[in-house]
Amino acid sequence: MSRDGDRSHSVTARWAALITASQWADVPAAVRHEAKRSLLNMLGCSFGAARHPDVDTLIKLVVGLSGPPQATVLGRCERFDILSAAFVNAVSANLLDFDDTHLATVIHPSAPVAPPLLALSEQGHLSGGELLHAFVLGVEIECRLGNAVSPNHYARGWHITATCGVAGAAAACARLIGLDAAAVAHAIGIAVSQSAGIAENLATGAKNVGIGNAARNGLLAALLAQRGLTAARRAIEGPQGWTQWARS
Repeated sequence: MSRDGDRSHSVTARWAALITASQWADVPAAVRHEAKRSLLNMLGCSFGAARHPDVDTLIKLVVGLSGPPQATVLGRCERFDILSAAFVNAVSANLLDFDDTHLATVIHPSAPVAPPLLALSEQGHLSGGELLHAFVLGVEIECRLGNAVSPNHYARGWHITATCGVAGAAAACARLIGLDAAAVAHAIGIAVSQSAGIAENLATGAKNVGIGNAARNGLLAALLAQRGLTAARRAIEGPQGWTQWARS
């Protein structure tokens, strides 16, 4: 089979192999420590913004649209389905802009990635260790994607936390629910079809909607891949793939 026809040579396939093969013992102690700090920071930011008027507005809307209560809304008494909880918690995590930052890309890594993992873990009674490992891998993919298109991506008006965060969320959720490498690759490909967010909206509530969507859509991508939905082999680097518009 030619290189072009071999899925194993695609970016999503290589990332999926990394995600599925990773062992917690191989994650350096310093990385584990920083991951814990990032999660604590994200939780603090969510609690701090839990009663912000924009969060109140979202809660009033989502309460009438959400499915069965499956996961906690941080800092509040409401419980929503996992997609809605991931959305709201990602909004509150990034709303005040005090959450962790990857300086090379200015991505806020935790806000899109951690909330869907918290929702999945609560729904499935998964361990903190499993969550933390998936979180590390999701942030790795999110920042690799950001590094591939920085600095032009942000300079041209794309809100990189949202546009790259959706892929990180999908990768992390795919790991947490135990997808095989082929399905993980599809999850990332599905996620980048939902990549969106513009920097012009940073001073408005629309910025927060973009972060919430990144978290929710990343989780959705993993769940769709789990059920057999597919994506293009070269969804990221192909001639009409993500990087073609992300760099423009």
